Parts: sequence; structure tokens; C-alpha cells
Amino acid sequence: MQHYFVRALLGLVLLLGIAPAGAHEFWLDPVDFTPKVGARVSVLWRNGMNFLGDSYPYERKWSKRFSVFDARGERQIKATPGDDPAADVPFPTPGLAIVVFQRAPDTLDYKSLDQFLAFLLDEGLDDLAARYRATPNAPQNLQEVYTRYAKTLLAVGSTAGEDKPVGLPLEIVVETNPYARPPGTPVIARVLEAGRAVANVQVKMFNRPPGNGSGLEPRRLRTDAEGRVRIEGLVAGEVLLNATTMKPVAPLAADIGLQTRWESQWATVTFKAP
Repeated sequence: MQHYFVRALLGLVLLLGIAPAGAHEFWLDPVDFTPKVGARVSVLWRNGMNFLGDSYPYERKWSKRFSVFDARGERQIKATPGDDPAADVPFPTPGLAIVVFQRAPDTLDYKSLDQFLAFLLDEGLDDLAARYRATPNAPQNLQEVYTRYAKTLLAVGSTAGEDKPVGLPLEIVVETNPYARPPGTPVIARVLEAGRAVANVQVKMFNRPPGNGSGLEPRRLRTDAEGRVRIEGLVAGEVLLNATTMKPVAPLAADIGLQTRWESQWATVTFKAP
């Protein structure tokens, strides 16, 4: 019954036009996923919902890490504050390249429990939503401290290479090289937190065919005991994966046992399915 209630609540919130404020994805959007060796590729910072979002200019204060991994190792991306696209990145080395971004933490205040519940449900945190709903006098004003981690995979003149953990506090590793996989085969991705597998976390998957400029509804998957999801039936086009975790920051009164402040971590990865 609780599960039905919170799902119905989410529908009502969306119907009234109250967007789940914390439920926006942030991702890296290169203008070319398969550049030639030596090319420079514009990489946009995007924030939005349903794989539609505005681009944002580069801001040094928000960028804790902005770099590229390739066969030669890691190198920092040079960017100029105010530039949009955020960076124009050279790719001199053939093979799979991984662009990595870590945003500085920020805060978001929820003015009502309904808003917070809508966010929890959209990110697959149903158990936490049910706890708040079942608690008498649950707090209405809550705060989220959030951090974004984003990766994008490019095949530079070659499909050789593979994605790998790059040391982000939360990250999605695409264990199947999407550019080298045989047609029709699944893509396996793994969610890691502090280098360890995260079981039973929701992964939202968006798959945009060429020429489709509308918003997309995600396919919602759950990681297994080893933190993996198996993605079947990809069509040619761009792919976005998103995973979110939550942990308490500050406890509320002991008799309630919930929190008014939460820390969320958001991981995305983008690539192109041939």
C-alpha cells in the first residue's frame, strides 16, 4: 500500500508541474563520439531531464576535475571560464578515450516533503521514501548536498581499448566496449562507489536514435550483487546512463530516526551505440 501511495504521489507532483528539483541528470555531451586521430572535439556540460538539457559554460569554481584518459594516461583539459561548449578537447591518441568531470558539491533545499519524495522515487530510492511517508511528523524542509560525476567515452580513430575505473567516488564503468561489440549483443555496465560494487541501485538508461530531438523516458534497471546491469536491445544512437546514491549527513531527533540533510552522489556516462 505504501509503494502504491508514493507512486501515486509522484504522478500528482508531476501533474501539478512541480518538477523533482533534485532529479536532473548532468552529463558530458561531445559533438563527435568517433573523431579522427588529432581532431579537436567540443565537449558540452549539460543538465536536464529525459536526455534533454541546456548547456552550461565552463566555470572553474565548479570544476574539481576535468581530464582525459587515453592510452598515454591522464591529462588535464585546458578550459577558459565562460566558454560554452565548456572545452575544445584535442584527441591525439588512437583508441578509446574517457573524458572525466567531477563537479564541486552544491546544496538544494526542498520546501516540502512531497518534493523530496518525488525526487526519491524518480531515482529508485523507494524504501527511503516509504520510511518518510510512514513516519509521523516527518520534516517538511529538507536539504540535499549533491555532487556530480560524469564520464563520456569516445572512439578516436579506432575501437581498441576499454573503459576502466578512474577513481571517482561514484562512477559507472562500461565493461563492454560499445564501439567494438558485435551488433545485437548486450552492454554490461557496473556501478562503483569508492571502488566497490553497489548492489540494488537504480540505473536509468536513455537511448536516443539519430534525429530524435524530443525528451525520452528512461529504461530503469537494477544492479545485481556485483553492481552490474545488462543492457539489451540498444538501438543505434547516443546512450546516457545515470545512477544516484544517498546517505545521511545530519540526524534528526532519535525518536524519529530520519534525517533533514542528505548527501547524494550522481554518476553518468555517455557513449554512442553504433
